[in-house]
Amino acid sequence: MAVKNQYQDLLRSKIVSAISQARAAAGFSHQGVKGTVLELLISQLFEPLLPSDVGIGTGQITDSYTGTLSGQIDIIFYNRAILPPILMDEKVGIFPIESVLYTIEVKTTLNASELRMAHDGAKKLARNFGYLPGLKGNDGKEKHHPVEKLRSVVFALNTDLTGSGLNEAERYRKLYGDETAHIRAICVAGKEYWYDNGNHWIGFKDGQEFDEVLAFIGGVTNTYREVAASRGQPCLGHYVIPEAKSILATKSRDVPSVKLNCEDCGLEGDMVPKIGAMNITVNGALSAKEKCPRCGGGMTSETGTYVFKNGELVGGSPG
Repeated sequence: MAVKNQYQDLLRSKIVSAISQARAAAGFSHQGVKGTVLELLISQLFEPLLPSDVGIGTGQITDSYTGTLSGQIDIIFYNRAILPPILMDEKVGIFPIESVLYTIEVKTTLNASELRMAHDGAKKLARNFGYLPGLKGNDGKEKHHPVEKLRSVVFALNTDLTGSGLNEAERYRKLYGDETAHIRAICVAGKEYWYDNGNHWIGFKDGQEFDEVLAFIGGVTNTYREVAASRGQPCLGHYVIPEAKSILATKSRDVPSVKLNCEDCGLEGDMVPKIGAMNITVNGALSAKEKCPRCGGGMTSETGTYVFKNGELVGGSPG
């Protein structure tokens, strides 16, 4: 006889209580029902059952490239160690996309219309937001690398599916057709749980009470660390440092430098050029290896005469 899993039994008892409270709140007719349901699910279901390194909030997601804001996201699982959100209270805030691991759209009763809206929202998150690189090369410069994007999932208290017709995975498969399945998992409390493994929808049904919710939480805890690890350690300064019209510099020592301008946006800057251990005179413009920090365009000097000895600029001027 198998040893009884006391850990799982305690989790199940917490789930039973949380879902019962959330369903009771969802039955009220006054405004603010959705907010009450979210508060209950966050405080009674997800927060007590998830590891402490997973932050839980609600609000909007942004990126550093465009400043785009997402629509309101019901529940956000994030890793504060990657980049911190800006919170207006304990839970509500704006979250840098690099720190977001999972987003959850909560539905009191899941139907085809709600599923379509969740799919469209997940598609926007997948396509309209860019991730900062979180790794640096041997030269100390940021380098682009594969990043696992946030995972969008749906959690519902009930569903309008009845009888022996479609299950939730089949209904969603008909909805997205030949598109990408931007929703990665669907859980209906007391009914079923499905997740997309890349080739098939894998489901859990007809077990003990709320096995599907246990499976859903287990799926999150089994995968969130690999999502977080793919992000590296992006620099917070990309969000914090304001945009400037020009980059100013004060020489730390008396060395000749060259004025540069971005060919695309006109940003100004300085460069101390080096060309290897050569004695040479350059008639023309100098170009920097580094791209413009604002737009990524090429940085070049004015056309002129530039004299180098032992690879270092010793004289010359534009014009």
